[in-house]
Amino acid sequence: MLLAALGAPALLRAEGEWQPSTLSEATLAKVHEAAKAYQDCLNEAFRTHVGEDVDSRVQTDRILHACENRLTPMKAAFDAERVPDSISERYMRSYRTRGARDLVRLLMSAQAARAAAAESASELSATADTPSPHPYPSEGKPMEIDLNLIPAKLDAVHVGLAAVVVVLLLVQIILLSVAVIALLRRRPEPAVTFQSSPAVSAAEPVKALEPVMKKETVVLKETTPDAALQLLALLQKEARFIDFVQENIAHYSDAEIGAAARVVHEGCRKVIGQVFDLAPVRSETEGSRLTLPKGFDAASVRLSGNIVGEPPFTGTLVHRGWRVENIRLPKVAEGHDVRILAQAEVEL
Repeated sequence: MLLAALGAPALLRAEGEWQPSTLSEATLAKVHEAAKAYQDCLNEAFRTHVGEDVDSRVQTDRILHACENRLTPMKAAFDAERVPDSISERYMRSYRTRGARDLVRLLMSAQAARAAAAESASELSATADTPSPHPYPSEGKPMEIDLNLIPAKLDAVHVGLAAVVVVLLLVQIILLSVAVIALLRRRPEPAVTFQSSPAVSAAEPVKALEPVMKKETVVLKETTPDAALQLLALLQKEARFIDFVQENIAHYSDAEIGAAARVVHEGCRKVIGQVFDLAPVRSETEGSRLTLPKGFDAASVRLSGNIVGEPPFTGTLVHRGWRVENIRLPKVAEGHDVRILAQAEVEL
């Protein structure tokens, strides 16, 4: 053990005086043995005097005084190494202080435990000595029956009561028997299902039955293909429309297709202008907002998008539409085959 770590003051390094250094192994063994003997003495004395009804501080002083001689070998070992008395005394004082603190704590705990045990024992003794009232004073005693209370003979009242009890018992048995027989003979009846009709609110008037209107049958008129064939023949004549549509344009470039489309467009525009007088269905500008009132002409206006509810509808005009005001198809001579849209050409 390095005594310098215990706070030993610096000493003069005079010749022959003790210097702070590490003690020898033999001295350390003696110090440790003395410390163990001192601790064993304290433990043994505590076990011996723990049951005494004496103040804990008084007991601590007695035990420390009785075990003081166990520190004598420790003092002798320090003196043999020429350890100054101030240092050795400080070291042994630390053992005394630690022992005293532990003894006081243990003795006070033991005294508190004894006091609690004594208090519990006194309470139990007081409870055992006090007789507890019992709701049945006759408990523990043999049952005593007074034979004088039993009637020696039956009078008319008791006979009548017994007869009434017997009659009631028989009536109950008969009723139970009838109920069981009725349940056994009962046949399951077919279940009747009632279908509830929707409730009619009193505040809501009953609407009169509206007569069922028979829808009129739509008569489809058959149209002759002559006019369509005439128009198709004109488009072929002026715009080579059929030749363009029937041509396989997969191997042509976009520029070549665009040049041909320009010719077809000019011819088609010429034919449409010659045959029809066209006018827009709506006069508003495309992209403007408009409102369609209730009863609008559904044949001339087609709705698109989110159509919910009833008109009026408010929306954006996407396309004005087209209407034919006048048609000027050429007259066909009798015997002319309108199915010949373009004659085959033979060069001679």
